[in-house]
Amino acid sequence: MTSIADSDALHDIRRILPQHQSALTLLNGKLQNPGVKSFRWLDLACGKGQIIAQLAENLSAKQRKKLSYFGYDINVEHTRTAERMAASLSLAAYEFLHGDMSSFNDIVKTDARFDFITCTNTAHELQPGAFATLLLSALKRLSSSGELFVYDMESLTKPELGSLPWRSVEIEALLNAAFEVLGTDFRVDPSGWSHTTCKGWSVTIQRAFINKTDEEIQAAQVPISARLEVEIDKILMERLVECDRLLDTFCRFGADTPEDVTARLLALFEFWALHRARGMRK
Repeated sequence: MTSIADSDALHDIRRILPQHQSALTLLNGKLQNPGVKSFRWLDLACGKGQIIAQLAENLSAKQRKKLSYFGYDINVEHTRTAERMAASLSLAAYEFLHGDMSSFNDIVKTDARFDFITCTNTAHELQPGAFATLLLSALKRLSSSGELFVYDMESLTKPELGSLPWRSVEIEALLNAAFEVLGTDFRVDPSGWSHTTCKGWSVTIQRAFINKTDEEIQAAQVPISARLEVEIDKILMERLVECDRLLDTFCRFGADTPEDVTARLLALFEFWALHRARGMRK
């Protein structure tokens, strides 16, 4: 994960975010299956454990006893907070892994299998191309019936210098390009979510729908990366031209309303993030 100094991990045990509620609803449905005796959940970029803050209310004691929780994050201080909560939940097991997202393949063993993998509020902090690569690595670690849940914002309420929120249409184009090269009929169809202060998107991918072995996914990594390079360059250039036009308008006519002032600030943040992202790719 790229280091974004403005980024922070939410920790409010009285509050559950809509994206976490969606993930936990999926989790609850899986744990209600009487045939499920044990269940492994990998939570990428777990932060301070906001997603498990109300797990005692979201899952019954019987369900929690089936659950082994694995949190993955770069910040050790954050996971200490999450670990204290996990210790109080009477889970079957819990463990925390530490490292940059770019080190995922080194830290999470290739033969590790998880029934549920979540990645929320993270894509905007990753370098271009790294997000799709991370998802492919995560897919290889899903069990045969495992599911991946991804959520992020199209815009941030509080801009983070250097972060680049992806739009749902861009995520759809990138992931479906990867699946096309992989040779699977599966295609993602992101859901859009309008919140009071921002708009988000989510994607769910079931391993069974991919119908590809680990070896087939691994063999396709190089051609997928090559295809994604082309797609990402196209997206970044289109957004840079769009952002440049908007800033030029503000430069010539000014910002007359509070909404204009906000839009100008967001455009400046995005302009820098786009230039930074393109620079990292050279």
